[in-house]
Amino acid sequence: MPLPYKVVLLGDSSVGKTSLVHRFIADAFNPHLANTIGAAFISKDYTHNERTVKFEIWDTAGQERYKSLTPMYYRNALVALVCFDLGVPEASFERAKYWIEQLLTLGPADIKIRVVGNKMDLELEEAGLLLLIEEFCRERQLAVLKTSAKRGEGVGELFDSIVLEIPQAEFDSYSLEQAQEGQTDDALLLNLRNRRTGCC
Repeated sequence: MPLPYKVVLLGDSSVGKTSLVHRFIADAFNPHLANTIGAAFISKDYTHNERTVKFEIWDTAGQERYKSLTPMYYRNALVALVCFDLGVPEASFERAKYWIEQLLTLGPADIKIRVVGNKMDLELEEAGLLLLIEEFCRERQLAVLKTSAKRGEGVGELFDSIVLEIPQAEFDSYSLEQAQEGQTDDALLLNLRNRRTGCC
């Protein structure tokens, strides 16, 4: 069985979180996707470099009225994707800072945070502002990536980078657990068969 890996997407409404997930899951873009209410869950088995992960993705709503619910979705998450809109980077990233600070203060201690500038296709040429964003993230040791859910750019690379960052020990430990559980299940099945046939 693939290694389960919980990922949560955070960010304001209209930054393209749902489109990003849809691009990753279906490799398609739908401009008419409805806004997420509360949160949406979807999973996908994904293989990169002969490593297979079962991504368990929580796409959270960005509207103000749902903010109080969000912490329960990033509880036990291993990766958080904090998204902002490259089409309006200054205002959008200011709001993304809220989620970053929330995760740094209230999120799981070992959660990995990636800051995702979505809508590369609408990116404004504001080099100075983007340097400030990169500096903000670097000071907090956060990775920054750019994507375009519309054109599909950077989306595969984003999830590839998550897979590559998982220590091999986690895959090995999970495989061992699965093997031990399988042996236990086999033993129980054999015992049940023996009882049915009257074997002691």
